[in-house]
Amino acid sequence: DRFLMIVVAYAVGAVRISKKGALVQQANSVESLCNVDILCLDKTGTLTTNHLELDEIVPCSQDEIDISDESLWDLLGDFSRTTSANNRTTEAILDACQGINRGFIAEIPFSSQQGWSALVFEEAEMPATYVLGAPEMIMPNLIPDVSLGNKLETWRSLGRRVLLFAFRPENLPLRNAEDEPEMPKDLIPLCLLNFSDELRAEVQQTLQGFVEAGIKLKFISGDNPETVSALVRQAGFVERKYPLISVSGLDLAEMDENQLRAVSEQATIFGRVTPRQKERLIQALLDQGHYVAMTGDGINDILALKRANLGIVMQSGTQATRNVADIVLLDDSFGVLPEAFLEGQRILN
Repeated sequence: DRFLMIVVAYAVGAVRISKKGALVQQANSVESLCNVDILCLDKTGTLTTNHLELDEIVPCSQDEIDISDESLWDLLGDFSRTTSANNRTTEAILDACQGINRGFIAEIPFSSQQGWSALVFEEAEMPATYVLGAPEMIMPNLIPDVSLGNKLETWRSLGRRVLLFAFRPENLPLRNAEDEPEMPKDLIPLCLLNFSDELRAEVQQTLQGFVEAGIKLKFISGDNPETVSALVRQAGFVERKYPLISVSGLDLAEMDENQLRAVSEQATIFGRVTPRQKERLIQALLDQGHYVAMTGDGINDILALKRANLGIVMQSGTQATRNVADIVLLDDSFGVLPEAFLEGQRILN
């Protein structure tokens, strides 16, 4: 009889939660909802709508180059039209810049693991190698004593996504002797790109709902930590209980397992994090006895979603992420999550 009651409670709970906008794909997820004490959130598509817009392009003034603003926009359009890796960023660039597929002789498609992409166009009369990616990933490979101006920090403080576009006026190899991606040295910066992404309308109320449900939040993103911190503050995150301590994936890469466990417990913002680092962070929290839920929507979230006790995916996410999810948020209804957690607690009680 007791077993039957448990099964019925789970089934009724799944129906009630689905009516709130969350599809339960695994029955035991109803019980998992009540055990969660840490929720790991990806910024893009969770806090924000993931509708990127290219707001501004600021050329980097260098004596080594002479290129008009119009030619620069055309070049960005060509790069985005030619690259084989379609994503929200390239779509936003193409919405603002006209571009043609020029063909290429070498390419490194963008991946969140490396944080940059590169192309060598095939036209023999204008040999050049172009790199587009996160500024902090490209800056170590720029020409010496170069300045990017003060726009970079200003945009990050406003919660904007910022990319750097750089080049060398010659055809260069993009892989090392082990056939692994390797960024060319002595790149010349061409411009900085400023992207905006709208916060979800219900995000402030949702974050408050997690606090009321007794769930601690961790924000894990491939974007710069300063950008994520600014957006979290704009979203109304209350710092009195959980201070916004941020750490970069570049620093995580240097940590051993003990250091990683300590920082996973203390920090709230994890930026410029690779898919493998997301998985390691989830495991570090699990090792300390936490019951962890993870939200995501892209291929780069799959490892972390599978590692977490409870994987939660947006309906607009990729088919692969929905396949591994315990719960799918219908209509990307992020605001339903606090209610779902409370419903899980009620059912267990």
